[in-house]
Amino acid sequence: MNTKRMGLAMATALLAASLGVGTAAAASETETTVTRGIVLDIAAAASQTCGFPIELHTVGMEVAIRHYDADGGLRSETLVQHYNGYLLNPANGKTVSTRVSGPTRDVYRDDGSIAESTSGSTTRTAPGSGLVSGFIGHESVVLVPTGETDEDGFPVYDFVDDSFRGIFLGNQGVCDVLD
Repeated sequence: MNTKRMGLAMATALLAASLGVGTAAAASETETTVTRGIVLDIAAAASQTCGFPIELHTVGMEVAIRHYDADGGLRSETLVQHYNGYLLNPANGKTVSTRVSGPTRDVYRDDGSIAESTSGSTTRTAPGSGLVSGFIGHESVVLVPTGETDEDGFPVYDFVDDSFRGIFLGNQGVCDVLD
């Protein structure tokens, strides 16, 4: 399941983006940002599973709610997402519709660790086949900094206390429809 990598990438990106915002925030402030028309085009996991290129064409919106402490430090962040679109095999024009909805909540702890929980669903359906791929459930993980940074200068985290409850159908159904 690729949600761990996606969760780490999201947590790292959100942490990096939020640190600059957090220092300018007033004491114990809550900040809400709504972004619409976001284009998302990452289908690497499906392409890897299927063994042929798959494009993701989707657009959506995100609502980010950030809570800061009295010193302006980011303490928690909730990101609620909703995307609609389709997966495409550019070689034959076949498509699978896709929807992603749900919140991710990150709590930034004093020791540098991040407690992240994600709930929601990703559904991929095809005419005549119904649900061919999806994720419906809840995942929680604690990310602990290793003290190292990656090639872009972002902190590297270890995953601990990882738990998942729900259903993950994988991408094979997408491959079968798009092939």
